[in-house]
Amino acid sequence: MREGRYIYGIIKNTEGKNVEPFSIKTDEEIYTISYKDINCVVSNSPIQDYTSILKETLGHLLIKHQTIIEEIMKNHTIIPVKFGTFVFDDDEVIDVLKRGYSKFKELFLILDEKIEVNVSATWADLNGIMKEISEKDKQIREFKTEITRKPPSQNLQDRIKIGMMIKEGLDKRREKEQIYIIDYLKEFTIDFQKHPVMDDKMILNCAFLLEKRKEPDFDLKLKTLDKEYQQKVNFRCIGPLPSYSFFTCQLKRVKYSQIDQAKKLLGLTDKLSLEKIKDSYRKIAQKDHPDKDLNNLKLEENFEKVNQAYQLIKNCYQTEDISLENNKQRDFIMVEMTRV
Repeated sequence: MREGRYIYGIIKNTEGKNVEPFSIKTDEEIYTISYKDINCVVSNSPIQDYTSILKETLGHLLIKHQTIIEEIMKNHTIIPVKFGTFVFDDDEVIDVLKRGYSKFKELFLILDEKIEVNVSATWADLNGIMKEISEKDKQIREFKTEITRKPPSQNLQDRIKIGMMIKEGLDKRREKEQIYIIDYLKEFTIDFQKHPVMDDKMILNCAFLLEKRKEPDFDLKLKTLDKEYQQKVNFRCIGPLPSYSFFTCQLKRVKYSQIDQAKKLLGLTDKLSLEKIKDSYRKIAQKDHPDKDLNNLKLEENFEKVNQAYQLIKNCYQTEDISLENNKQRDFIMVEMTRV
């Protein structure tokens, strides 16, 4: 199994040099590789395909990944990199820092002195809520009365329908409570990101981005909300956390052959500029756009390939200190920022 570099995240370093190794308890040394005034936090690790790892093992690796990032964030603002991200060597780590440099710098301006907290809310008595819905909903009450006139052997489908009506009522109640809770808590936050609820009992699963200094205000607001619900809703708050839900760095490996093919589709030579890329695409769009012949499916198919080629070349070219002409012997690593 080939050894590579496992990437945890990106941190700032105003001195423009590697940060000293982190004293984190793990079986691998956690260290940094520097480019200008940013650092990539890495460890030397065998390159693995996480999609083929047993679920239990994957869970342990995820906990390790999160623990290390949370330990680093105690002293550094960190841009998390997607779990399970490997590159081959130090040179590729430097490529990542170069190609994402401007994006990383912009994000640090946003994330400095910011934290994420995750708030979940669950019904304390789900059965009681469902009973309340069935008693207050006039349509459900009337339908219940109607099916009581039928023998049990003939009302199975009706009982299933009642269950669906109660579930619909529960979903509406959940949506209403979500809006209220988020509106109540967002006073001290910069942004929020809703995550899927795990089951019927859960009302809300939401991440909030806030300034560190406002964490006590947020906690007090949550405690006040908890009292307002009078133990009918259980709240749980986890944090501070890195900005997993708002900004996560993801790397996409592109073969040079893909770039070469894209350049050919656009009629580009090795001497590239962003203006040349855009100009070539505009000329093809004006000449071969599928709107010129709506019955020509081949034209539409070809134009879709050209559009994909344009997006690839444009995204690869918009990097710092990197030229596409110098990467024929290496894969090209695109740096993207994603939200959960």
